Amino acid sequence: MSEPFVSERDHLQGLHWQCFGCGQENRLGLRLNIRLVGDRTECTFTPIPEFQGPPGVAHSGIIATVLDEVMSQLIYAQLQLAVTRKIEITYRRPIRVGQTYYFSAWIVKQNTRIIAAKAEARDAEGNQVARARGIFAPMDEERVAKFLDKD
Repeated sequence: MSEPFVSERDHLQGLHWQCFGCGQENRLGLRLNIRLVGDRTECTFTPIPEFQGPPGVAHSGIIATVLDEVMSQLIYAQLQLAVTRKIEITYRRPIRVGQTYYFSAWIVKQNTRIIAAKAEARDAEGNQVARARGIFAPMDEERVAKFLDKD
């Protein structure tokens, strides 16, 4: 597998530019700017009104996507292809539209069958507002091609 793509913006880029989470050319996506910092990935995210569920609060599915993306990009940064098998999220406080949050992820277990990672989101005061645990299935390039239905 080739090295993860790092753009001129100094952020990790996933498998393609149209990814909903990190794709910089997906005009409807989140366009996350995820950075590798030591053994973690980090990014900031400010929900816009179009991403709200209840009035003034970010939709939980959008936050789930950010948490999944920071974990997935960490795995990819380690030159490992994997797909999300399970993600468990705990929302601790409302995540407000228009406020900036800080996301980070780290690996807690890795072997040939699974990769387990954790992620969290914190507000500007450092309070944890959400946390996640993800289980990822490692895939070699042949399995990825079959998964994506490519030759």
